[in-house]
Amino acid sequence: MSIPPLPDLRFVELDAAALGLQGRRMSYMEAGEGPILFGLHGIGANSIGWRFVLDGLAQQARIIAWNAPGYLLSDGFVAEAPTPEMYADAAVALLDALGIQGAVDVAGSSFGSMLAACLAARHPGRVRSLTLFGASRGQRWKGAAGRAEMMAMREASIADGPVALARTRSARLVAPGTDSAVLELVRGMVAATEPRGYMQAARCTDAVDVVEDYAPRIACPTLCVTGTADAVNPPEVGRAIAEAIPGARFLAPDGVGHLPELEAPRLTLDLLRQQMTGVAA
Repeated sequence: MSIPPLPDLRFVELDAAALGLQGRRMSYMEAGEGPILFGLHGIGANSIGWRFVLDGLAQQARIIAWNAPGYLLSDGFVAEAPTPEMYADAAVALLDALGIQGAVDVAGSSFGSMLAACLAARHPGRVRSLTLFGASRGQRWKGAAGRAEMMAMREASIADGPVALARTRSARLVAPGTDSAVLELVRGMVAATEPRGYMQAARCTDAVDVVEDYAPRIACPTLCVTGTADAVNPPEVGRAIAEAIPGARFLAPDGVGHLPELEAPRLTLDLLRQQMTGVAA
């Protein structure tokens, strides 16, 4: 597999006080020109996760891959338990700072899919289509015991730092037998995680149920993609989200794990092109 290079990090200044941020800096990666595709990463990820999309769609679109507050040199939230709405407002602020108005196509991965759903429900005029990879429902639907177990796992997994997180958790994010080069990309991405930002995101997702909170208010064309080998958010989770969003489609690619954008880049690019053009295969 050919591994494309990454674009440089870029930075903008945001209104920290209005957004509840500790500082004004937000980082992102960008490639290409044309219609906007906005990428929102997962809880143990960052803009690096959109490597193949940044390269593969640059001839057809302008890809903006953010680093959420608390990730990869983006200043974090003041609150220890920020809400999805706070992340969604920060995402809109980034688009505004880049002079991007109107609706854009949005792709979210895992935790980023939860934020994307919130973004579409909270700011419907800013989202033209949604593509949700490894779709996360949040944790509230699991009940008190399930939520406590997940939070304890998050705390334990980051306790020894992000490099240990990458060493112990990365293999679970991809399907068994995934190319070793891809697994190394995943490890490098996860190792960049900041513990405080990671736990803020964990507390955020703990209080959410996408099916109840956002799905009924999403009006744009939506595709949920969950691989059959996804051990983090299994297919039944993605299917439930798709069934709750009016008109949404669900796809379960065989043998793909939690990160289609890294494990199955060709499929990912085809699906994103279809969403952006409104032409389904």
